[in-house]
Amino acid sequence: MTQTTNRRAFLATTGAGALAFVLPRLAFADDAPLAFGFQNTSWGSVAMVAEAEDTFAKAGVKVKPFRFDGGKSTRDAMIAGRVDIGVLGAAPFVVGAAKGDIVAIAVAMYAGRTNAVVAAKDRGIKSVADLKGKRVASQLGSSTDYVFQNKILPKYGLAKGDVRIINIPHQNEIAAMVGKSVDAFAGVEPFPSVAEIEGLGTVLVDYGNFDIQPVFVAINRPVLERRRKDVVNFLRGWLAAVRIVNEQPQRAVKIVWDEFKAQGYDVKEAAFTRMLAKLEVKPEFTPALHDYLVEQGKVLLAQKQIPAVPDWNKALDPSVLAQASKA
Repeated sequence: MTQTTNRRAFLATTGAGALAFVLPRLAFADDAPLAFGFQNTSWGSVAMVAEAEDTFAKAGVKVKPFRFDGGKSTRDAMIAGRVDIGVLGAAPFVVGAAKGDIVAIAVAMYAGRTNAVVAAKDRGIKSVADLKGKRVASQLGSSTDYVFQNKILPKYGLAKGDVRIINIPHQNEIAAMVGKSVDAFAGVEPFPSVAEIEGLGTVLVDYGNFDIQPVFVAINRPVLERRRKDVVNFLRGWLAAVRIVNEQPQRAVKIVWDEFKAQGYDVKEAAFTRMLAKLEVKPEFTPALHDYLVEQGKVLLAQKQIPAVPDWNKALDPSVLAQASKA
């Protein structure tokens, strides 16, 4: 059996990275490690680098990492009090800020180019418009799905009901496509690059022209208020990992590639080189971010997914990043 066949068989039969586990409710001791949740996708790349390089401990804070299939699962664990700090896409963050007491303290990245709509090569799909009547894997509740359904489909003349959305975690989308359960997927890196490099799918469009896709470092407000010093040190460790990603990209590629190989993924390093090249890792809140969140909040309110639009002057707190950035 060839190396490529091995990869395809693996991708078709396993959902590596789905990571089903039950988290204990957190202890409230101030010396307990900060429970930190992040996605097992490109959006967790900085966190993977921080863990591998031990940057949190070097910054003087104990952190216990947990991997999730997406931001929605991370947010739900935060609201349940099982995770202190999480990496969240915009849609999960808006819901968390509206329904919980979650506040953003930094931006993990602007990730528009890391999301893409990918079609199986053998289904005759050449454009997003060709998805009419097709089955598309998309992780409901994620920012990836939000942009796909609310921005990309209308751009190509399609209504939400024109495609059959199948709720599948990002990590399992390629397997579903290879197994012919779906014809395409709306996914996040590294899975679009893996699909292309392995010859399994074709990227129809990435999200770069549709959405800036801010990904937030967010925290439960009571934890910030009770353990601000630890949170500042956490962000110092995070910023150290950001510098590695931005200044030593090949080092970061190897770390993330090794992370996925350790989980059983047998894919080429080129997928991760391509993936990290798409990340815009900037921790600061841009001037356009406030208006972006106002718009998304209004849409989620109209869809009755939140009870009210959050007060973004309170739900965005740049003061912790400013403190952590000081020498």
